[in-house]
Amino acid sequence: MQEKSSGKMVRLERYLMALPKAELHVHMEGSIPPSLLLRLAERNRLKLPFSSAAQCRKLYAYSSFKDFSNMLLLGVYCLRRPVDFHDVILAMGEGLVLHNIRYAEITWTPQFYLNRGCALSEILGAMNEARSKLAARFGLEIRWIPDIVRSRPEPASAIAEWAASKESTDAGVVALGLGGPETGYPAGNFASQFSYARQCGLPANPHAGEGAGAASIWQTIEQLNPVRIGHGVSAIDDQELVAHLVRDALPLEVCPTSNVRLGVCKSYASHPLKRLIDAGCVVTINTDDPVLFQTSLTNEYAVAIRECGLGPDDIKAAILNALRVSYLPDFEKIRMTGSFTATFEELDSRFLK
Repeated sequence: MQEKSSGKMVRLERYLMALPKAELHVHMEGSIPPSLLLRLAERNRLKLPFSSAAQCRKLYAYSSFKDFSNMLLLGVYCLRRPVDFHDVILAMGEGLVLHNIRYAEITWTPQFYLNRGCALSEILGAMNEARSKLAARFGLEIRWIPDIVRSRPEPASAIAEWAASKESTDAGVVALGLGGPETGYPAGNFASQFSYARQCGLPANPHAGEGAGAASIWQTIEQLNPVRIGHGVSAIDDQELVAHLVRDALPLEVCPTSNVRLGVCKSYASHPLKRLIDAGCVVTINTDDPVLFQTSLTNEYAVAIRECGLGPDDIKAAILNALRVSYLPDFEKIRMTGSFTATFEELDSRFLK
């Protein structure tokens, strides 16, 4: 009986791997493989607190958010020149393709790199060189979501103006994000920057309801008028808020492993993913920081089925949600949705029947 169950799970994981995917919530800084991090450090003559990929991976066990943040900032520390960003996006894209991700919106934090001796436009240009290579080699489509850090507000206006400029939007910037610690740094502090971006046609795509409760989500909605919300899982504690999210079809970018690894949720079993879906929320499933959390989008789908109570139909719905609420032009959404749906039917007949 155990062999049969194990074989069924292997078959399911092969099915999940084969599914065409879209990811909307994944951070560049949390997606740098250890081997590349070491190469960047060597290239830029920087010291790291480890000398091998194996030693690096041992540091992926976090006892606090600060431990996680320190690992993420090591990636920031090693990104010094435009070529470094090119190489990270190329490696990141190859990792996405490995899991059959066809479309991704990548979040990155430009204000970390204002002192690197090169313009943000140069950095974005190098990232777009890698983006073009990935599109040509694999058909992977990528767009960019630069974000502002709540706890470091000084550069916020400059970042919003740069992100909303025609030069940036022509170069693939599709939204303005907001990340960092929520407690003590309310979204309302950035209302003017997001209002400016919105007036320029750049939508708001902030994190909320990850490190703070439902009140943080309410304020983010009221102050920033978001098109999507990163995480948003604490909404489950406020049924009025859940009803609002359902009524306005305001999508949530849910990242189960991230939430468990950072203590936002005690376990996968207690994660509100299924309850949010059952309530009628528009939910997408994402990795957040796949290297730092040692996960992948395929793994997130497997965990959602194995631990959170979802079924294959829920996974397919989440994938199609991601396409529908993405910042792709409508004609691209229609084209990709048709292609994905046809592939779903073929894979269902091969693996599930």
